[in-house]
Amino acid sequence: MSLLNLNSKWENVLHFENKKGYKALRISSECIPDLFLAINIDGYRCLLLFLPDDVDVNITGIDKEKLSLSYLKNKHVIVIKLNDVDFIDLFNDLILSLYSKIKDINDADESSKELIYSFYKWADFFEDKLNTKLSIEEIKGLFGELFVLNELLNDSNSDRINSILKSWKGPYDTTNDFVFETKNIEVKTKDESKQIVKISSEFQLEQEFDKGLELLIVSVKVDLINGESIHDLLNKIVKYLRINSGDALILYKAINQKGLTVESVKQYNNHKFIVVETKLYDSNKDGFPKLSKSNIPQEITGLQYRLRITTLSPFLIIEKKY
Repeated sequence: MSLLNLNSKWENVLHFENKKGYKALRISSECIPDLFLAINIDGYRCLLLFLPDDVDVNITGIDKEKLSLSYLKNKHVIVIKLNDVDFIDLFNDLILSLYSKIKDINDADESSKELIYSFYKWADFFEDKLNTKLSIEEIKGLFGELFVLNELLNDSNSDRINSILKSWKGPYDTTNDFVFETKNIEVKTKDESKQIVKISSEFQLEQEFDKGLELLIVSVKVDLINGESIHDLLNKIVKYLRINSGDALILYKAINQKGLTVESVKQYNNHKFIVVETKLYDSNKDGFPKLSKSNIPQEITGLQYRLRITTLSPFLIIEKKY
């Protein structure tokens, strides 16, 4: 099921004749559970899962501001309803994710449990409130990580999309921003004019076992006219995931770790940047100037220092201009 197919089905439902109750269309002939797209009498988009008469579900109705879950016991149908038209795209992402999980499930009890579980996983993303206030440096840092994530996705094969999404660990405050099987990448975003980056701990440039460790420096300049915001980058990534059937839930969970949603980051649209260049360095190479856990006295902890990048030319792997 692609986003194009889903949108086409919504168009079909919208053109059904008005009648009492729901205007509904089965989502796909390949879907084993009785899953339907629907529009209720008030014009709200819904996802319906019809259950056999011998299957009962114990659900206490949940009515959030943007999304609600209910069970119509007399009709044996679970209803997920979108309450805000501004979240239609996100609702489609929920549907595509859920469809991929339950389309081959024969057991109605199992498919109903998966639908309910998916509702709870997705519900927090249907919020437009900003839970935390990011500083300028945090905004810039998130922008750099999203830029790198977008580059990695566009340079990869479609079958690696979800593994690349899972590799982005920056929002989880782990040691490195991207964690792969054979290497980790630490991303530092700086103003174009600055020649130093801040290393925030003795673990940040510490080699993990026998894995590679690369330092990727993203140089940006402020441009409120031609630049991009973190919201713009998120939209780029989400669009790519929808076209290539990536699991957007992985992305939404990551940004939610920062108290953000795709909608709430709009509040930072007055911060826009252009990436001028990126430089990738091998920080495991002999002689790379770093203070890390393995080369400082064990009595020293909580170390922070500034690294002058003008001295790193011998360790340069690749440089890109934009």
